[in-house]
Amino acid sequence: MKMNIAFAANRLTKYDAASNYSVAVVEKLSRKNKVDLYAFSIEREISQDVKPYNYTRKNAHNLWSVLSAILKIHSLSKRFSKYDMVVVASPDVTILPIIHLAKLFNPHIKLVWDFHGLTPPQFFDSYREKFLMWIRQIAFFWSMKRSDYIKVDSDHIKKEVESKIDRRDIKTLYIGINTDRFKNINIKNIKEILRLEGRFVMIYVGRLAASKMIDFLIKAMQDLDGTVLLVAGDGEERESLKNLAHSLNLEDEVIFIGRVSDYDLPKYYSVSDVFVTASLHEGFCVPIIESFASGKPVIVPDRAAMPEIAGEAGLVYEPGSINDFVSKVQMLKNDSNLREQLSRKASDRSGKFDLEKSVKTYEEFLENLNRS
Repeated sequence: MKMNIAFAANRLTKYDAASNYSVAVVEKLSRKNKVDLYAFSIEREISQDVKPYNYTRKNAHNLWSVLSAILKIHSLSKRFSKYDMVVVASPDVTILPIIHLAKLFNPHIKLVWDFHGLTPPQFFDSYREKFLMWIRQIAFFWSMKRSDYIKVDSDHIKKEVESKIDRRDIKTLYIGINTDRFKNINIKNIKEILRLEGRFVMIYVGRLAASKMIDFLIKAMQDLDGTVLLVAGDGEERESLKNLAHSLNLEDEVIFIGRVSDYDLPKYYSVSDVFVTASLHEGFCVPIIESFASGKPVIVPDRAAMPEIAGEAGLVYEPGSINDFVSKVQMLKNDSNLREQLSRKASDRSGKFDLEKSVKTYEEFLENLNRS
């Protein structure tokens, strides 16, 4: 049966893994169903089969657009009440009253939460960020408790949600990526430009934020001769991290390559030997599966969802222990048989996160909910 679905998101941007996946899901669903996509800001192309809407008249996510959406709560709720199903994909907090009011107008709507996880407030430095994340936690879990169904990205997130609300019907569906774009990559130019020949190459991909603990990776480089760390990403910690590398005389060993486009990203994975992270919290960690798609293993801390996603294709170290991290890197660097073994496992495991398979499973999940 053809469904009339509203997909309520926050921002959909370029070069963002969650946005890439959400758009792929929406486009897949639109082949068989009527799907309307709502967001404060849509900064990327969307299939013509999907009708995009902004919560307000402006394609922006700021204080004024949020206030404007609040003022339109009645009209937006009436609009959402006309759908068969509303998928709530970790939206802005201000959208939740609109969605739940729509369900009061039409109790037959099936409300589905697609939860990507939240970084706990204690992992933020500023009181403002701590407070905002605390508000999000309260609002999100309040909404999930009153939803019909909850879908999460990992078993780790599932356990987090279960610890907050009394629900045992939560479904884990792993995120997927287009694994084909990581194959048959020409890496010669990048190796020459970055002078990587003959060096063991580690790569970090993600935001440069305090909770990502990139300073831990940089400090570890002092004990890793013949090794280089590529840092792909941007964020508020960029300058302080560059200053740290300079103060430790590691400017040749730590290379900041900035934010990388989806087109160029596979090239940097291909020139690397291993993906590394020291993040304090990850509900999934898409760079792990991007590394797998490139046939490269990972080294991750025994924390949050990272060991779950890494599986047998990675090495796990004690969180916060530079000695254990360095030991794992040297183990991989010095043992070619181990590298080959983990690389094969990485390639095999990448099939578990193939975009087409993942989106198909998501579609079947929603179809089953619609029939229930």
